[in-house]
Amino acid sequence: MNKRFRVKFTVMTEAPLHSPRSRAALKVCGECNLCCTVYDTPDMGKKAGQTCQHSKSDGGCGIWGLHPESCQDFKCLWLKHDDLNGLWRPDTAGFVMRFEAEGNSLCVDVDPQRPNHWRREPYYDQLKLWSEGIRRGDSRVLVYAVEGLYVVTPDEDLLLRKPRRGDRLETGMEYTLFGLTPFARIVPAAQIRQLKRA
Repeated sequence: MNKRFRVKFTVMTEAPLHSPRSRAALKVCGECNLCCTVYDTPDMGKKAGQTCQHSKSDGGCGIWGLHPESCQDFKCLWLKHDDLNGLWRPDTAGFVMRFEAEGNSLCVDVDPQRPNHWRREPYYDQLKLWSEGIRRGDSRVLVYAVEGLYVVTPDEDLLLRKPRRGDRLETGMEYTLFGLTPFARIVPAAQIRQLKRA
C-alpha cells in the first residue's frame, strides 16, 4: 500500500504538512524556463535535456499562452509553495522540483548544464532534512541527474541507473550487519512480469 504525504516546505525545519495550492500568491514563471529543458515535451517533439525551440534566449517562453496543454498544466513546486523563496526558483537553483504521481516522492530534476548545483547550500542540507522520511517509510527524495538516479538519504546518496518504463523503484530501511541502513534498488520490468506469472 502506498502512503501519501504532503510536505510543507519550511526551509530547514520539519514543519507540519499541508496541501499546496495550484500556484502560490504572486509567483509566476517569468524568465524561468528550466522545465522547458529538463522534461520531455511530446507535443513539441522535444526530449528531456534538450532546450525547447520556443525558449527565448533571455528567458521565458516564446509562445506563452499558446504553449501545449502539458506545459500549461505543469507547475513546479517553487510555483506552488509560498515557503520556497527566490533561491528555490528553478533557474536560480539549477533544478526543478516536483512530486511524482503517487505523492510520496519529492523529485529533483537537475539542469544538465549545472549537474552539481543540487549539492550546493542551502539546497543539499535541506534535501537531507526532507530525506528523513525514508526512515519513517512515508517519503523519499529522488534526484534525477545526468549520471543516474540518486536516492538521497540522511546517511548517504545512493546512485542507481535511471529506471526504465515498467521498472519499479524500491526504497526503505533494512537491517544489515551495521544496523538499520537505507537501501534502494530497481526491479526490472521483466523480473516483475516473471514474479506475477509465478
